[in-house]
Amino acid sequence: MELPTKQSAAFTAAVATRIVDDAGTMCANFEAGETRTIPKVLFNAALVGGLMPTEPLEVEPPAEVKKRPQEEVISTGLIEACKTLIAKGNPADFTVVGQPRAASVKKLVDFHFTNKDVERAFSEAMHEVEQDGDDSKEHSEPSGGVTE
Repeated sequence: MELPTKQSAAFTAAVATRIVDDAGTMCANFEAGETRTIPKVLFNAALVGGLMPTEPLEVEPPAEVKKRPQEEVISTGLIEACKTLIAKGNPADFTVVGQPRAASVKKLVDFHFTNKDVERAFSEAMHEVEQDGDDSKEHSEPSGGVTE
């Protein structure tokens, strides 16, 4: 169970009960229908003892770690590796059908990947390289407009 963020909260007992913290150092007695504010150390005992909080107990949100999912890390790394191989243009880095050789990719990345991963990454890398190429052609071509 996650620890509540509140330092104290009100609980109501349906029946007369006594609650004791896990360490046995603090307790609270409740009459049937009684509502009392208790410290955080008694929250678990109160919940286990059947007492109902009068309002929701807020819990600390888990610390958010901004990690990219493993698949995204692999995909991004392979796309960059494929772009590097394309830029180098060494035919020995590619198979007869034009796909990057696994051994050539492995020299550029330090994680496990499958041939399917490389195929997807190569397709994406080719798409990005072709788009970059199209943009440069589009902006470098002289205007063919007629001046009047």
